[in-house]
This record gives sequence, structure tokens and C-alpha cells, in this order.
Amino acid sequence: YYTSIPGSCNFESQEWTTVCGLTQDSSDDFEWNINNNAVTGQTGPYADHTPGKGHIFLYINSSAQKEGNRARIMTTQFFPASLGVCRVRFWFWLFASRQTGVLKVYTVEEHGMDILMWSSSRNEENKW
Repeated sequence: YYTSIPGSCNFESQEWTTVCGLTQDSSDDFEWNINNNAVTGQTGPYADHTPGKGHIFLYINSSAQKEGNRARIMTTQFFPASLGVCRVRFWFWLFASRQTGVLKVYTVEEHGMDILMWSSSRNEENKW
């Protein structure tokens, strides 16, 4: 259902930044990648959340990073301010380990200030 509504995105294309309207932040410390469970091994999911043929997902490996390092993805489109009209929906998997950091979602207001909208630092069940 969610993969066919306007604005939805999956990472089955190598051109996910263009297809999804996303870009890597050039000022962050490390990058997001796409792949399947062959790369994430025991620290990640065996398939993505999308039902059907999709098996590719966006991920970062925090085990090689230092505390405070950031990997940041940004939208390439601006969204007008709204009251309950715009929504961001995503599924995430945070492997429970010492190296797991905090997943945060920000909006950036028109003058460039980041506003924290949501965060999570735990996933006890290791599932989407």
C-alpha cells in the first residue's frame, strides 16, 4: 500500500538520491548506503520492510564511527509549512549494540535552524 502513494520511495534503484529526492549532506562525517542483508550481516535486517520483490534498504554502519559523528540525508525539495497535511513516514531498524547512536528527524526552518521532530535510540526487538 505505502509504496504506491505519491511521495513514496524505495531504494531498489541505484539512483535512489534522484528517484527519492534525497541527497547526502556533504558536511557530515560518513555516508548512507543502499544494499541488502549481505552487507549488514548479523547487525541488520534480512530484508527491507517493503512487501514483494524489494530487498534493498538505506543504511549506515555505526560500528566504525566515533561518538558524535553524523551521517545525514536531506530532501532536495522544500515542503511548505502546513498544519497536519505533510507527513513523513518511514520504517527503521536500530540494532541493539553499544555503537548504536540516535536516529533523529529534523525539519529546517526558512532561516536554516534545525528543529528536532523525532528521535529514537532503541529497538529492543530488532525488527522493523
